[in-house]
Amino acid sequence: MPGTVRKDVHRRPALLPAFCFLILLAACPLSARAMEGGASHYIQGAYGDFLMGYVPGPGLYLRNDFLFQSAHLSGSIKGGRVYGELDTRMYMNLTKLTYLTEVPAIGGLMGMGVGIPIIADVSVQGSMAADFLIGSHKTRQYREGHIQKAGGGDLGGLSDIILMPLIMAWNLGECHIVVSPLVFLPTGYYNPDVLANLGMNYVTFDGNVAFTWLSPKGYEVSFNAGYMMSTENEATQYLGGHEFHLDATAAYHVNERLALGGVGYVYAQTTPDTGAGAKLGPYMSQAAGLGPAVTYTATLGRTNVTLFAKWLHDVHAVNRLAGDMIYGSFVLAF
Repeated sequence: MPGTVRKDVHRRPALLPAFCFLILLAACPLSARAMEGGASHYIQGAYGDFLMGYVPGPGLYLRNDFLFQSAHLSGSIKGGRVYGELDTRMYMNLTKLTYLTEVPAIGGLMGMGVGIPIIADVSVQGSMAADFLIGSHKTRQYREGHIQKAGGGDLGGLSDIILMPLIMAWNLGECHIVVSPLVFLPTGYYNPDVLANLGMNYVTFDGNVAFTWLSPKGYEVSFNAGYMMSTENEATQYLGGHEFHLDATAAYHVNERLALGGVGYVYAQTTPDTGAGAKLGPYMSQAAGLGPAVTYTATLGRTNVTLFAKWLHDVHAVNRLAGDMIYGSFVLAF
């Protein structure tokens, strides 16, 4: 979504009890099927935080997110192979550049944008282990056996570029809406014979709607809902199902510069994985997470810089990479 800067509101000192909303969000039971490798183009937290549905006005916006992910998955297909355990650690920088202009015909703003993800380093480790019996049915003599294999790798470079071909935004008093379909292009390096890759090797179409309610007293509730559809990974003949994702924020704006809150997400696939590479069958999954967030607007010369920090912890995950995401971000408006 486009980068946002702070909206001025009248505020008074108070605590925000809206964390209950995020706890309910993370507890929602969603049945799903897992994507290849327990991951997809959806990255929890990358769809925004404070004021997700608010664009202050026309202009050029630059948002930069630096994120760290540490996650684990038991039982997965990656590169056409079945792994018992997967561990991943990733450092990524995501730069989003958006431009919007006023369009009286729609009574709002319209524009476009692009996201450039650079993975500084991704490390993936996988292992397989199994116990078995070997022998002869005729002699009825058997012995126990055990097989165990492990592998991994590290890589860095350009990941899958994100196109935002159309952004539309409306500011309607206390309520704000942004509509922004995304297209993920397979520009990142991919090799099905290795564990560490920079891209997914398929195209994903992601329709998104973001909404923000910001009261004059400084209370905020924001969310971004999206629905993803992907093409087949031709290298592995794996076609992931459609995906639904919801990111949300509940916050209190202490003043025009400082806001405190919580973020959360839920994720679910709505159709099954198909193709010759989908070797684990139904492989049902579900995921949800939450954590704290803070934003502060600083002044550098004549320019306001809005800073963000947040931590998302996966409180529930089945058959999907689960762990922690830590973000440090800034937004500039020109």
